[in-house]
Amino acid sequence: MAKRSLQASAEGIRKAKQAFRRKGWTQEYLAGEVGLETRQPIWKFFTGKAIDRQVFHEICLVLGLNPEEIAQQPPDESLSLETNLENTSDIDALVQKARFANYEKIQAQCGTLHLLDIARPIVLDDLYVEVNIFEEITSKRWLEITDLQRLDSNNFDRFNLDKFNKQRIPGLEAVAKYSKLMLFGKTGSGKTTFLQSLAVRCNQGKFKSDCLPIFIRLKSLAENTSDNHPISLLQYIYDEFSEQGISISEILTIFAQGKALILLDSLDELNEEESDIIIREIHHFAERFYKNTVIITCRLAAQRYQFNGFTEIEIADFSKSQIITFADKWFVAVAK
Repeated sequence: MAKRSLQASAEGIRKAKQAFRRKGWTQEYLAGEVGLETRQPIWKFFTGKAIDRQVFHEICLVLGLNPEEIAQQPPDESLSLETNLENTSDIDALVQKARFANYEKIQAQCGTLHLLDIARPIVLDDLYVEVNIFEEITSKRWLEITDLQRLDSNNFDRFNLDKFNKQRIPGLEAVAKYSKLMLFGKTGSGKTTFLQSLAVRCNQGKFKSDCLPIFIRLKSLAENTSDNHPISLLQYIYDEFSEQGISISEILTIFAQGKALILLDSLDELNEEESDIIIREIHHFAERFYKNTVIITCRLAAQRYQFNGFTEIEIADFSKSQIITFADKWFVAVAK
């Protein structure tokens, strides 16, 4: 039977204080975030005294912490949640439970495309064409002297640089090769559509079927805030899954085991204030849950964003064969 009260361990207090300092809050503000009338439970929490179990969990949640890692465990319960789920079958069962709960939402989020001048949504699979990837950003690529000598100075077009030394690989191959990706592309190059296709394929068990797909439009994350509820990537994810009956501990376990495919779309659509906050949130998430696959999309014009440990890649322009395939699919899809 679960104890009615919990207290933080010495290591848990250290972690909690670090998270509290990162937020830059006062204890009074934290109490308000948790819905407490006084800050006394907050003071007890940070001094390792026992407090109500629910309040303990809510404080950890607001600070972006795993309650299992913060709480002082009795000797017979000293194993962490991650250790208790070392059995592969248990972890797989948990992932499949979350995938099942999240299936319809992913299909609704990512299974269709909304296009200009088309009154109805188009099914993603009816229009999607496999994309290719440059493993080197065009603007950061070096050319040999012989390549430069072959450029026509009278008819210079920077896009002609694509002809030189640029090895294309399929998009799925790039995702399989790198677990942390910053995906750049021109406006309309298909960055969002590519993320949607990854989410749907994962959702349908055609790609990374042992992972939980999570698709987030970063502008929606930025708008899901108020004076009393600052931007929090983890809180946003917790809220989304709690509506589907998946607990915080279950989500944290999936993250700790590296069983999530996190797809973060359109970093460039944020204003400067929003981007500064969300970049910090992504940094913190990627460092804490480093085992997971994380992909962020951004326009080429906004290359000022950089993330430690992330590989920068670029969506290639369609080849002639891809253009023909897309055109064929377009006319069939629109004519339906």
